[in-house]
This record gives sequence, structure tokens and C-alpha cells, in this order.
Amino acid sequence: MARSGFFESHDGLFHAYRLEALDHAVRAGVLYPRWFPEFAFGYGHPVLNFYGPLSYYWGLPFTLLGADALLALKLVFASGLVASALAMYLFARIYLDRAPSLAAAVVYAYLPYHLVDLYVRGALAEFLSFVWFPLVLWAFHAVAEHRRPLKLIPIALAALSLAALMVTHSLSALIFAPVLLAYLVLLLVRAGSRQAWGAVVASLALAVALSTFYWLPVLAESQYVGLGSGTSQGYRDHLVALSDFLSLAPGYPYPTETGVPPTFPLGLVQIALLVAALPVAFRRGPRQWIVLFFLGVGLLSAFMLLSLSEPIWRLLEAGLAFLQYPWRFQALTVLATAFLAGAVCAAACQVLRTVSCGSLAIGFCLVVGAWSLWRLPFSTTHPSLSVEAMWQQDRDQGQVGATWTGEYLPVWVREQRWALARPAPEPTPGGLVLPAGQVQLHGVGYTRAKLTVDAPQGETVALHQFHYPGWQAHWQDAVIPSRPEGALALATFDLPPGQGALDVRLASTPAQLWGTVISLLTSLMLSVALVARLQLSRPKAVWRPLLLCAGTLLMAAVLVASLIWPNGYVRAVTPVGANLEDTVEVLAYTTEDSSYHPRDTIAVTVYWRALRDLDKNYKTFVHLTDTGVTRQPAQHDGDPNAGFAPTTRWLPGEIVPDPHELVLPEDLAPGVYRLWAGMYDYETLRNLQVLAAPEAATGERVLLGDVEVVAP
Repeated sequence: MARSGFFESHDGLFHAYRLEALDHAVRAGVLYPRWFPEFAFGYGHPVLNFYGPLSYYWGLPFTLLGADALLALKLVFASGLVASALAMYLFARIYLDRAPSLAAAVVYAYLPYHLVDLYVRGALAEFLSFVWFPLVLWAFHAVAEHRRPLKLIPIALAALSLAALMVTHSLSALIFAPVLLAYLVLLLVRAGSRQAWGAVVASLALAVALSTFYWLPVLAESQYVGLGSGTSQGYRDHLVALSDFLSLAPGYPYPTETGVPPTFPLGLVQIALLVAALPVAFRRGPRQWIVLFFLGVGLLSAFMLLSLSEPIWRLLEAGLAFLQYPWRFQALTVLATAFLAGAVCAAACQVLRTVSCGSLAIGFCLVVGAWSLWRLPFSTTHPSLSVEAMWQQDRDQGQVGATWTGEYLPVWVREQRWALARPAPEPTPGGLVLPAGQVQLHGVGYTRAKLTVDAPQGETVALHQFHYPGWQAHWQDAVIPSRPEGALALATFDLPPGQGALDVRLASTPAQLWGTVISLLTSLMLSVALVARLQLSRPKAVWRPLLLCAGTLLMAAVLVASLIWPNGYVRAVTPVGANLEDTVEVLAYTTEDSSYHPRDTIAVTVYWRALRDLDKNYKTFVHLTDTGVTRQPAQHDGDPNAGFAPTTRWLPGEIVPDPHELVLPEDLAPGVYRLWAGMYDYETLRNLQVLAAPEAATGERVLLGDVEVVAP
């Protein structure tokens, strides 16, 4: 990870795009964006409404401090690897001495599947779940072992750590739940305290309440996207025979084959550790029960990856199939193997009556782990994180929304995901022509638009965004929900006759609203309790309630902001209002600045509105000329929206953003220059004629406005 560029993996680049999108949203004033409007070729995707958001908030401080998303993601992976080892050490110290605990931490970091998640799969959320597994066990152990009723600090630690796991990766939380429950039952039975039962139940309830903002919309709204299309039997392709699941190679054989369903076997060292734990598990002593417990976890989780377990998968298919890949159970195998490695190390030290066994075990794990890791196939790349690069990758792979399966594609979209950014195969000519000049655009936000409409007969306004519950228009003191329109199911609003301001925004759905309110109230109540506890803390022990209180207050602040400012800042645009042959309108445009230097790039976004169905894929352009229109020092022509919104896909009434970048020549003289926009048929090179415009027009292009070029 210290090398330049970014390491190639299955999903790593997707997570970089998402981290970049989160950074963009926060800078636009949206602290918790459930919807990424720039994803899915600019039609929008509800990524963080369903995918655990905490993984990306882990990287947000790095991007806000100036790191690009690729560097920030590598820092997340690196810090997550160290944090997972520290968490395992913390948990192992409950039962083991320092050297065996350190051995468990080293094994936890180096076990192959842990590194598969990092370097091969690039599975950010599942990788960070390794941090929370031992931390949750450690925190709940403290709750169960406390003799005093409802001890606040352990309860808060347990609730926050479990909620963090749930909000990091829900599937990992699902497979970890039986392990946690079994561990708690064993602890509580051994403790024999009714008070401990109450504290554990309180911790679990707090964790559920704190994470309600996430899991409630997931449960209620999965039916609206591909996640709710039903369980799949694809797990059968990844169940493996016992002969393929055990690798006796000295170094772990990281998979490199393309086009072959990957299977991640148990490596030789991991097999040896599990075998070595067998005599330790049946050796009487105070640690016997916990060794037996983790041996059972390791063997059962490994069994779930084998074809022998298919009857269990079929029996529990309604729930287990959502895991997608049986190999996810290897996370539990890693957790169990790491602790067992520490227990084996402790037993060896005890039998030989020397702690040097611990040092030897740690050194052995480091050497073998580093040697095996060195053999991992590794290559770097220098990808672009622009939205256009993301769209191009999606189109090349026949995917949508920086994911592999269209899992967040709204169910109302009838078009195949591989065709979304391609021209319509059979464009519809003619049809109803909407009146020009009735809609004006004044401002755009992250998920908001401010317009004025003068429509004596009513009007249709469509967004260049997929329909999703929550899109609504505020018009004439009424709230009009969107409806899906066309094969792309765009968010469309049918406005009754009237005149005035139109405010279109993405509001919270009931599940999002109530989930956020429940989590907010819970975090505030927990913060108040921690502040009260802070007053009673000794000076040396004040840091624990202080950190917990800061964490809960930060969470509350983000949730409050998501309720009060769900759509971010509204940026003013410059209205234009030009009609091109009753086919399209130029509603408005934006530029980043009003003055530029030679060699700068002028980023211009033109907002078009279709007045009818278009039967041709027109090109759009932005030209820069001098005031006398005698020289044209810069221009940009191309398909709309960087080539990912062909005009045959436009719906009548749809507002389409169309970005252009004009590079100024190095020798461009200072002065005032003019920006022009237009649309033309590529086959005939004929421009659509300007029928009406508020400013001067040449008949073939629309005057947007002026920019100033100043001396460097």
C-alpha cells in the first residue's frame, strides 16, 4: 500500500468512488447522503441507504484533510489492519497472558482470508468488520462480568461497538450474531447473575436503537431495489469439496484465475493451528471452555463453506442466501483460529515453563505470514476518480452504480442495466410537444432544484434521476410525489395549472425519518447519561466517558443535520431560456468562476430541457469566442452528459445537466470572452436553429454569458 497508485482488486475501486462521492456530498452540505446523484450514469443510486456507511466515514477525515480518495482508502485499509490486531489483543488479554495475546493478534492480522479481503477482494466493509468482532466480544464480556447493575460505561461501549459492526457491514453482523449470542449465554450462565442478564439485554437494545437509522430503511425499502428481488441460489456455485478447501502448500495460494468462481481454502498454517488446538481444548483448566467455544466456532464456520453443508443452506435459504458467498463464513474461521493460536501458544509456554515459546510463535507467524504475503499476486494502477471514468467502467462491464449486480437499481427501471447509457434502440419520433418558456431554472443543490413555472394548462417536469420514494415537488402549497416515467423510470412530476415557485427535492421516506429519529433520541439520551457519569468520574478515568460522549454527540450531530439539511446547499445558476426548434430548451448554465487565466479549464454545465421525444442522438457544444465573434479560441463538442445521456433517451420535460470543459490556450490574450451553446445533428452537421432567446443569438447557437480572462 506504500506504493504509488492503487492496488488492483475485485471491489477496491468501487469503494474509492463511493468515498469520493461521500466527500463530495459532505462538501455540498449533506452530512449523511443516502443517495448519490452522480452514480448510475448520473441517474442516481441509493448506495448508503443500503450499504453500511461507517466504512466510508472512516476515510472521510483523510479526504477532508486533503488526501485524494485513493490515498484515503489505502489509509483506511492500513489503519483497519492495525486496529483489528489491537482489538484481538485486547480481547485475548481477558483469557491469555501478553505473549500469547500478541501471538493471537499477529495471527489475526496475517491469516490469509483477512488479507484476501484486503488485497484480492478489496472488500472494504467486510475487512473493517474484523476490527469490530473482537471488540464487541471484549465489550460484552465487560458487561456480563460486572457485578453492579447497569454499569453505564461497559453498556455504552458494548452498544456502540455492536452498532458500529451493524453499520459497517450488515452481512458480517448477521453471521456474527449467533457467535455473540452463544458467547453471551455461556458468560451469563457461568456468572449466574440476574443483574448481568439485564445489563446485556440493555446493551443489545441500545445497539439496535442506535443503528435504527440504517437497518430500518434497509428492511423497509429493499423491495424498491434489486436487493429485494428474492433470494438467490448462487451460493451453490461457491460451495467447495473438502479436497479443494484444504491447501497443503507452504505459502498460501492466493487465487489468480480469471473467469473461475473463486474459492479461498484454508492454508497449511491455519490447518496446523486448528489441529494443534484439539488437545488444548480437551485439557482441563480455567480456559478450557473458551477454547472449546472457539474450536466449535472455527469448525462449524469452516463446515459452512463445504458442499457437505448444502442441506443446511437449502433449509435456511431464505436468510442465508442473502450472504451471496459462503466464503464470508471464513471471517468467523479467522476469528476463531486467531484466538486458538494464542491458546496453543499459552499451552506451549505452560508445558515448557518458558515464555520463549510465545516469542518463537510470534516470530514464526510473522515470517510465514510475510513470506506468504510477499507471494500474493499484486499489481498497481493509476485510475481516475472522475464520475466520467466511473461511468465508463460501468458501461464497459455492463454494470451500473459502481457495483457488480445492479443491487441498488430501482425496480421501476425496465431497461437492462448494460443499456442505460446507450442510445435507445428504437427511438420514438414526434409525439406531444411541450410549450417552451414555461419553466425556468434558478438553483440546483445536491438533491434539489429550484424553479419557477408559468403553466396555464399544467406542466410536466422530469428529473435526470431515477424515481425513488422521497422525490417530491412543492407546488402551489401542495406536495406532489414523483412517479416513474419511461423505460428508465425517471422521477416525473405532473403539475396542475398554476404559476409560481417550484421546489423539487429528495425528502426522507417514513422508514428513513423514523429510523433517524429513533437513533437520534437514543444517542442524545446516551450522551446525557455519559455527561452525568463524567461528573462522577475520577480525573484519571475521565477519558472513557469523555470519548464515548464525544462519539455519541458526533453521531447525533450528523443525524440532526440529515434531518434539517437533507439536500445540501442550493447553488444559483444563470437562467438562459432559449428555444431550439421546439425540440429542446437551454434553461440555464453554471461556471465555476467568472474569471480565468490562460491554460485554465472552464467547467461549464448547460441545463437542457427536452420539449418532445427526440428521434436522433444530437451532439451538444460550448464555444468560447471574443466579443466580436471573430475568433474561437476554445470549444468542446460531444454527446450530452459526457456521452452517457444520449438524446434518444430524453423524456419530454426532462431536465438534463450537460458538463463541458474548455481548455484555454496558453497564449490567450486577457479580455472578455463569450460562451455559446448549441445542439446539432452529427450526420448532417446542421445546428438546431434558435427560435427564441432573451439574449443575442446567431440563429445557430445560444449566448450563455461572458467570462473574463486575466493575465497570469
